[in-house]
This record gives sequence, C-alpha cells and structure tokens, in this order.
Amino acid sequence: MQIATLRETLQAAFFQWGWLLVAVLPLAQLGGRTLYTVLVSVCVLWGLPGLWSRRDRLDRATTLLYLTLLGVTLLGIPGSVDPAGGYRIWAQFAVQTSTLLLMQAALRESPVQLDRLFDAMALSSGITLVGLYLLLPYYWLGWSGQPFDPSTQLREDNLPFLLVFLLGWLQRHGDRHRSHGAMAGVTAAVLGYIVISEGRAALLGMIAGLAVFCWSVLGWRLRWVVPAVVLVLVVGIAANTGAFHKVEQASYHHSLDSFTTGRSILWRQALAHPPARSWLGVGIGNGHHATEVLSFEIGGARMQVKHLHNFLMDAWYETGILGVGLLVALIGIVLGRLGWVWQRLSAGDRQRAGVLLAAAVALITAGMLSFSYTSRQLACYLFVCLGGLSGIGRTRDVRATPPADGHKDPDKR
Repeated sequence: MQIATLRETLQAAFFQWGWLLVAVLPLAQLGGRTLYTVLVSVCVLWGLPGLWSRRDRLDRATTLLYLTLLGVTLLGIPGSVDPAGGYRIWAQFAVQTSTLLLMQAALRESPVQLDRLFDAMALSSGITLVGLYLLLPYYWLGWSGQPFDPSTQLREDNLPFLLVFLLGWLQRHGDRHRSHGAMAGVTAAVLGYIVISEGRAALLGMIAGLAVFCWSVLGWRLRWVVPAVVLVLVVGIAANTGAFHKVEQASYHHSLDSFTTGRSILWRQALAHPPARSWLGVGIGNGHHATEVLSFEIGGARMQVKHLHNFLMDAWYETGILGVGLLVALIGIVLGRLGWVWQRLSAGDRQRAGVLLAAAVALITAGMLSFSYTSRQLACYLFVCLGGLSGIGRTRDVRATPPADGHKDPDKR
C-alpha cells in the first residue's frame, strides 16, 4: 500500500513541477554531455510510469505516428553494419523524443502549465546566454590551452530557439515601449554571439524564428517583418564576412556549395549513392559508415564528416523512406492542426502558440544545414515544441477572438 502511495506521489510531483526539467536541459549543456544525459534520463524515467494513467490526455494521431516512427527506426537496425551502436542511438533517440508525450500530458494538468513552461524556459535561456558570454574569454584569450577556434569551441546552436522564449517573456511581462527596447537588446546580444561563433546555420535559424515571432506574437505585418529580418541578416553578414566567402578559400565551383560550406556536395553524393535498403535505410546511427558519401575535397584537402548536416537527409539515409516520411508526417500533422485552429484560438493562446511555433521553425531551419535528426536540438527540443503545439487547442477552450494585436497577453489583463 505504501509503495502504491509513493508511486502516485512521485507521478503527481512530476506532472506538477518535475516536467519543467526540460527547461533546464539547454542550460545543462554548458556543463557537458554527461550532465545533459543524466537530467534528460531522470526527466523521462520519472515521467513515463505515470503516462499510462494519463493516456487520455494524449493526442491519438500524433501518438500513433510517433510510436510507428520508433518502430520503423528499430526495424532498420538488424542487418546494419553496427547493430549494437544502432540500438544505443535508438535508445537515446527514444528517450529524448518521448518528451513529445510527456509535454502533452503535463500541459493538460492545468491551464497555467504552458505559462509556467514559458517562464522556466525564459529564465533558463537568460542564464544560458549570460553563461555563454562568461565562458567566451576562456576560449578567446587562450585560457583553455587551445588556439581560439570559434567554429568548434563556441556553442551557439541553441540560441536561435532560446531567443524566442526570452522575447516572449519580455513581451508578456514588460510594458509596450520598454519591452521593445529590451527585446532589441536581447536580440543584439544573441546575434553578437552567433556572429563571433561563425554559426551560419544558427544565423538562418535565428532569422526564421524572428520572422515567425514578429508575425505571430507581435502581430507585425509582412511589410515590417521582411525589413527587420533582412536587417538582421545584413548585420550578421557584415560583421563576419569571412564566414560567407569560403568559396574563394576552399575553391568551390558552385555558389550553393559555398553557401553551405560543402554540405550540398554531401547531399549530391548521398543522392548518387542511396542506401541499399531504400525503405529502412542503413540503420539509425549507422550513417557514418558510408565513407564514400561523407567525404569530400576542399582546396585539395580531403574532409571526412560524421553525418549529412541536414536532418531530413540524415533521416532518409539512416531510416529510409518510411522513417523520414513518418518524421515529416508527424511534424506536418502538428503544424497542420495548428493552422486549422489558428483563427479560433484566443489572442493569448495564439501568442503562446506563436512562441512555440517560432522556436520550432528556428530549430527546423538550422537543422536543414547543421543538425542530425538524432541531435539534442531535433530529438529533444523540437519534440518539446511539437508536444506543446499539439496541446495548444486542447489545454484551453478554443474560442473565436479577433487576431492578436501585438499587445500584452489578453488572458493576463
């Protein structure tokens, strides 16, 4: 009897506050891979036992697609070059992506859960940004014992999607005039770090996230959104032109190869040498064995990478047509349903959905030039956003209201 009571207490504690551990994960990455792995494992292992009793809170379509995706990726492991490594990567992928289900269940615990998540994410994002700048002299001044190499030492990957949570918090809690100034300052700080790190994928992700945020949360019209994002792009390029002129340095023959730093060469090679098993791929975590695809020449030097630097191409090559098709379908059904209910959401819920949508778009955009589908950014943070978006119309009553006008959250007035 006491064991059952303890189990119920632990489950209740998770869905009250334990699920907010997902907000700490980007900050935990500053402490290293081990700290992140421990925290995400604790979060999932703590929450999963209580998921069955709350299964009525899960969206059936997304849950079915997600479980089918896990099954298909598992089926591709037998017969791969390295089955043991494949099972290990699959387990990590399953743990991180299960945040999709945990988010859906947790957000239906109370109507204020989503606001609590946004506050926690904003706090974690702010601390992460400050921490990154505090660590900058450690690398810049050579205190690490290594020559300064921003492309490998700096960690800008999470900043594009973290930025929108900071901007969303400032928009909700600040007055109209001061919040705009604070948002401009935070955007400049994030842009500055991305420029220093020479992260072009992060820059594009930041621009995409900002465009969606300005439209969906601030209520800007297209004629204001376009100049704003173009300004950010121009500043990012002007502040670090070297990262955008590698065509001359690396002797590329195509402008697309220059812009993608050779990634488009990898994509062409993958299309020219598709996986032997077209439906199931080479097996999750086994893509790096395709050395004929993942090597290319730059300026006479042969380069070898570990993945295709495009999450859709990686998913296709490792999990086949079935795997990438299910992944796209899962993302598509969440975004499609959001579009279906968008006009019927309250102005406050539309702004909340806009923050999650901007974060998801930032991650997807950066993932087209950088991350693999098994990375933390795609497997964990994107699935957190998808879980939040799939529950937006279900956590509160969907009611007809006029479009958001860019002011404070009407539900908070």
